Order: sequence, then C-alpha cells, then structure tokens
Amino acid sequence: MTPRVADYQRWVGTWTGEGGTQAGQKTLIRQTFSLALDGTGLEMHFEAFDTSLSVMFHGVRSMLAPAPSGVLRALAYSTIHGPLLLELMPDDEGVMALSGDSQSGNRISVTFVEEAPDTLLFTAFWRGPGEPVAGDDTPRMTCRLQRCRPWAPQGP
Repeated sequence: MTPRVADYQRWVGTWTGEGGTQAGQKTLIRQTFSLALDGTGLEMHFEAFDTSLSVMFHGVRSMLAPAPSGVLRALAYSTIHGPLLLELMPDDEGVMALSGDSQSGNRISVTFVEEAPDTLLFTAFWRGPGEPVAGDDTPRMTCRLQRCRPWAPQGP
C-alpha cells in the first residue's frame, strides 16, 4: 500500500518531549503537524532546544506532499543543513521514515513511529559525504514525544 498524507492526519497537533541530540546533549523538542494544501499536504515544524530553552539547537520547516509521480516527498529547510528534499520510505503503518540528501551532500534520515495514540518515537541522524550511513551503533537524535493537550481550567 502506498502511503498517503491521510495516513498521518491523526498526528495533527503539537507534540513535545525530552531526549538527546546526535552529539549527546539533552534536548527539549517541539514538533507540530498541520494539514496544508487543502488536505493534500502535511506541514511539519520541528524545533530542538537546550533544556533551559535559551538556545535552539536545530529547526526544520517542511511540507510533505505527493510529487507528480504520487510518491510522498518532503521539501524542507533546516537551520543546520539548509534546503532538503526527503523521500518517504516504504515502512509499516504508523511509521513515517524520510530520507534524502542536503544540497551540501549530507545524508539525512528522520523517522516517527507511532507507539501509542498519544506517543511518537522520533529519531533522526545525518552523515557527511563519504561517511557510512547507518548501523545499530550510529549516534542519533532520539526523543519520545507526547501529544500536547490544550490547557483547560479545572471546575469547582
């Protein structure tokens, strides 16, 4: 089955969590998903901060949408890697695995795994040109994200 943007509609909203960067620093992550392009696209906004929220380690704006061939691709801009074109890799239901190269030749991999209705496991890594792409011991950014609920005052 070919993935469609509709497969990720249940993720629309804001997600947050505490995890670690590829370099091993603790990080707070905020990820949003929102429908775009009349429901045919999924806008994604990612931010990773230090735990005091005083330094943003990394930010990414992206749009996942079908290419003319029907394959889902994410056009993105990263504060670290610059412009990116990532392709959705075939995977299991509840998984969004994106992979591609930056204009400078860095290999990028980003994965979201739906572990429960309100929990996403986020992992990402990048490798420079000529570096081995991945192995089980590959350093990566990892964070368990929880869906944010709007604040509501408690009744009397």
